[in-house]
Amino acid sequence: MSSPFPGMDPYLEVNPFWGDLHSTLIAVLKAELKRRVPASYTVWADIYIWIHEPDAETRLGKPDNFVTARPTSGQGTNGVATLSSPATSILPAVRREGNKYLKIKDVETDRVVTVVELLSPANKASGDDHEAYLAKRNEYLATGTNLVEIDLHRTGQRMPLGEPAPANADYYVLICRGADFPRTAIWPISVRDALPEIPVPLKTEDGFVMLPLQSCFTTAYDQGPYDNAVDYTKPPRIPLNDAEAVWASKLLAGKWKES
Repeated sequence: MSSPFPGMDPYLEVNPFWGDLHSTLIAVLKAELKRRVPASYTVWADIYIWIHEPDAETRLGKPDNFVTARPTSGQGTNGVATLSSPATSILPAVRREGNKYLKIKDVETDRVVTVVELLSPANKASGDDHEAYLAKRNEYLATGTNLVEIDLHRTGQRMPLGEPAPANADYYVLICRGADFPRTAIWPISVRDALPEIPVPLKTEDGFVMLPLQSCFTTAYDQGPYDNAVDYTKPPRIPLNDAEAVWASKLLAGKWKES
């Protein structure tokens, strides 16, 4: 059974559903793009790594022992000895977290032409991941890389969408073609809307290919466990506003009646 919602399913915005949906949808988008781009392009799934700096308190160590491979007299025969030290510290690169995204590359030059980002809650929450993603986003725009940014979360900090601000909406798609920067195209999307078919830009001379987000989402939903795992008799964990909650209640009641 497909999602009862016409577009993005608000029940899937939280884990454990989102993590599975993100991975599956990235794979479906990749397959769809591969089918549509000219032979002069390749489509890749990649992961970027955030390397976090520990805070000052974490950085401050306490006396500990170091392990050395040379045994000292009187120690066992396993060849391992310990060295006492007055303090320990932590090197700057202490934690790595990755997030999948898609990149379209030009075969001849091996240059990344377009990046497709499917935002996760960590991208939109205050903290290191949000700042790191913003830095990566700015790097795309500064280097003339085409950016397709898909935001299917109603919560968290919106990424900068420029001026004038677009209409308030539940979800957004932002597309910035490198040649048009800083001008961008934005699709505001309601929870009541089907996801749009969007133009994914390639090199200027090659124009763009269309990407049907709704059919991709439906495929990802059908491949997942959501029809059995999601309890649609209860409200979503991230509440809808009053008007949307009434609409969703009627929608779900109608779906159950049909089935």
